[in-house]
Amino acid sequence: MFDSYLLYVRIQCPFCVRSVAELQERGTEYKIIEIDDCPEGFISQLKDAYNHDTFPMIMGYDDTYESYSWIGGYSDLIESFDE
Repeated sequence: MFDSYLLYVRIQCPFCVRSVAELQERGTEYKIIEIDDCPEGFISQLKDAYNHDTFPMIMGYDDTYESYSWIGGYSDLIESFDE
């Protein structure tokens, strides 16, 4: 489990809403970046960088290493809690 999370989300995305609700339920720290108003070029680069076409895009932050690690989407987030 990570110390905090960073989520790239779309406002109306049901899996984005579920991800935020899950983190809130667990009392976990997180930051949200809403990408609805971002230029399409930025969104394309984000998708290409992580080879992930859907939202949310979630990363976990590790305080010890002071770095983010790629998690994936909602189902990957849920699976990461079981690890």
